[in-house]
Amino acid sequence: MSPTQWDLPPELCCRPMAFVALTGLDVTYNAIHRAIWDAFCANRRADRVPISFKVLPGDHEYPKCRTKRTSYEWYIPKGILKTGWMNKHLNLVPALLVLFYELDWDDAVWKEKQSECATKVEIVRTSLQGRNTKVAVVLIQKKTPLPPGEDLVASERAASLCNACDLSGKSLFVLPHTDHLVGYIIRLENAFYEHAQTYYYTEIRRVKSHKEFLNKTTHQLLFVRHQFKIAFFSELKQDTQNSLKYYRTAYSLVHELRTHETNMLEIKTMAGFINYKICRLCFQHNTPLDAIAQFRKHIDLCKKKIGSAELAFEHTAWMSKQFQSFGDLFDEAIKLGLTAIQTQNPGFYYQQAAYYAQERKQQATHLCAHEASVSYPTPDHLETPSGALDFYGQRAWRQGHQSIDPPHMEKEKGGILALQMKEKDVPHSELIIALLSNAVAQFKKYKCPRMKSHLMVQMGEEYNHAKDYTKALKLLDYVMCDYRTERWWSLLTSILSTALRCSYLMAHVKDYISYSMELVGRASTLREEQKSRIEKNLIKVLMNEVPEAEPDCDQASAKAAQALWSDRMSLAGSNEFTIEVQDYVPFVQCKAKFLSPSFHVDDPVQLHVYLRHRGKCRPQFFFILS
Repeated sequence: MSPTQWDLPPELCCRPMAFVALTGLDVTYNAIHRAIWDAFCANRRADRVPISFKVLPGDHEYPKCRTKRTSYEWYIPKGILKTGWMNKHLNLVPALLVLFYELDWDDAVWKEKQSECATKVEIVRTSLQGRNTKVAVVLIQKKTPLPPGEDLVASERAASLCNACDLSGKSLFVLPHTDHLVGYIIRLENAFYEHAQTYYYTEIRRVKSHKEFLNKTTHQLLFVRHQFKIAFFSELKQDTQNSLKYYRTAYSLVHELRTHETNMLEIKTMAGFINYKICRLCFQHNTPLDAIAQFRKHIDLCKKKIGSAELAFEHTAWMSKQFQSFGDLFDEAIKLGLTAIQTQNPGFYYQQAAYYAQERKQQATHLCAHEASVSYPTPDHLETPSGALDFYGQRAWRQGHQSIDPPHMEKEKGGILALQMKEKDVPHSELIIALLSNAVAQFKKYKCPRMKSHLMVQMGEEYNHAKDYTKALKLLDYVMCDYRTERWWSLLTSILSTALRCSYLMAHVKDYISYSMELVGRASTLREEQKSRIEKNLIKVLMNEVPEAEPDCDQASAKAAQALWSDRMSLAGSNEFTIEVQDYVPFVQCKAKFLSPSFHVDDPVQLHVYLRHRGKCRPQFFFILS
């Protein structure tokens, strides 16, 4: 299981735009065609229509259209949404196919050129057979056309060309290659956009027409699928209000599905996809409270849908991704102008994402602790013939299976084992640190210093678990000052204990001495026996001896640390350090006392200097000053 397995698919997260395919342009060797293509692609400002353009060859093969279903009477769906469906309508099946062809109205071989153009149109129509994709023709011309109605030859030949290509007059355009090319391109775009709108409207009606054939007994999955498709086509049509309405309906329907262990992941996956769309559109419509309310509802509905106990880490991974995705949406909306507040900002969602990532790490440690003799199952039950799943959220070893009981128990066990062994390779600490880092940045931005310090401590501890002790110490040192200033001694003691462990494992002698001195002092909340152990280790270091390993150290790391300490102690002559104690709470307290309330001038002044160490106070020095 790779770290990105739970990432939302890019086609779900992008802004859907009408897909228009351009053919007949040689953008590599023809300078005019290249200029036309650049005018379509370059400087696409916000005021230009939302269209995704792609140049394709004339003989390009588009996805084959399946035979239209006339009855659903015996049809049992195998899943909710196919993994390639969104990408297909974003990048593979165009709403409009535009054929560019160089032809002037006064061309000397007009009839031959008209016949060639009609042939090209027929070829692209054949390649789109069964699709409702619109076809249009753009004639690239050298001269600026006369106003409509003034050029009788142009009118006559345009009608002839439309008849030969079986086009309506609204699907034939002229593009003069002049100094005003960009202006003409923008006018063409607007016309293309209208054609694309018509296509998506037709697709929506087509999907809606299936409803009358469905029944709620065997076609529950189709109700969700069709509402999602209508919502997605509405987004492509830029009708975001209707799109939001259909996504909300799909979300309600997905939670009405009968859930059991074998389909839990698929239902959660689709619920997560639809929730993401709803929240994104709410932010887009500048209704952030609706987005927050939807997300809270989503978490409440899904947090107990754990699924297989043997794969509980999958549920926490999914929960972590839900919070992270919402935090990303929230942050993106703020960058676009939304105002956030100290008590409601993306940091809280990143923090919760990190919490679930930590839960995932703990569960993986418990569930994936197989004996060394257990090997990865063969054949690999996570492999599929195509390299991808057919439907989102399904298991690779039982795709299309919708009944309550798994079809093959041996495959089920092998698949679960494969997932557990993949989980062992996930860099959990990296994921947790990245999420905590995002949260810290947000709390810093919204001036929440205590939340920031709290999460930086967690980051330091996670770096410690990841054996990156240098970064761990850097973070922990940074926050120690805050906890000393606010006198949170129990928290400071915990941080110092982690810092002491890191300094020991790196054999940083000066840091080790500093942390030890503070941990045996009055601010430390450690028990007496713990302080005694640290004091003994400190004396060993001062005597150029190797200290004992700190508790809870990884055995391999502790063994490597022993060798480092031996090297350090062998350099006895260079082990001289200046410890600045004004920045922390030292283990020694100093107090002076005069032996008389007053002294005469030139008389010796006597005073006692008292040193307190770990709760024991006695006069250590006797001074006579004169």
